[in-house]
Amino acid sequence: MKITVFGAGAIGGLIGAHLAQAHEVTLVCREKHAQAINSRGLKITGISDIHVHPKAIYSLEELDAADFLFLTVKAYDTEKAIHDALPLMGPDTKIVSLQNGLGNLEAIAQVLPDAAIIGGVTSHGAILREPGIIEHTGRSYTVVGGQEAKTIANLLTDMNIETMVVDNIHIQIWYKAIVNSVINPIGTLMKDRNGLLLRDERFQALARQIVSEGIAVAEARGITLCPEYAWERVIQVASETSENICSMRFDVERGKKTEIDQMNGAIARYGSEHGISTPANALLASIIKFHEA
Repeated sequence: MKITVFGAGAIGGLIGAHLAQAHEVTLVCREKHAQAINSRGLKITGISDIHVHPKAIYSLEELDAADFLFLTVKAYDTEKAIHDALPLMGPDTKIVSLQNGLGNLEAIAQVLPDAAIIGGVTSHGAILREPGIIEHTGRSYTVVGGQEAKTIANLLTDMNIETMVVDNIHIQIWYKAIVNSVINPIGTLMKDRNGLLLRDERFQALARQIVSEGIAVAEARGITLCPEYAWERVIQVASETSENICSMRFDVERGKKTEIDQMNGAIARYGSEHGISTPANALLASIIKFHEA
């Protein structure tokens, strides 16, 4: 199988490394990361112990179309990435979005309305320690849905990333966005790890408010979620990735843009469109945006 991973940072690199054990994988990533991988290979440490030698590039020139294009870029870069990836799209190329946040599938479909799109979410934890080295810090769930989702689920499961197929991937994307809207901004602002919520119950009232607002907004947009299950997912991910530092915290500490607009910001924005009050999500989005500057 010929696979391209576009946006091969921590999660994209983790996925790509697993797939590269049995498939022809090309990683599209930052220049220093690509140079290290081409020179020394890609090493996964922590929960996984993998050392593979996929092709890594930082320019799309002369890259052939793949069977599957895995999109793991930041949510705010989705539209640009799809436009950039158009030369990689053959007549049979399928797009697999394994991204955080809300609105990614819609952005892809706007650019490529006739493409086969497999939506997915994963809560594995990973940290890019240095160019060419990724630490797998937390093993959690991965789900996919859409055209040929079963093929992707088998592909990933065979490579030790257990993946399930769901009927409505939009429901799972909303659950994941709500989970991230709890764990990421709290961990970022408190400069702590994902397990803070489990260690300090003082944050649980805020967390439950974030979840409640998210569920109300999803309902207004035709997505019915279970409040109890949503909370269970928050606790599950906080537990399974308790020692992980979320990517949002890394982004803020490095002076980079975060995905807050596709998480709490999206919930607040959609809430405003439907006349639903979202004070917790709106406040957190504003504070994180302030810290981005």
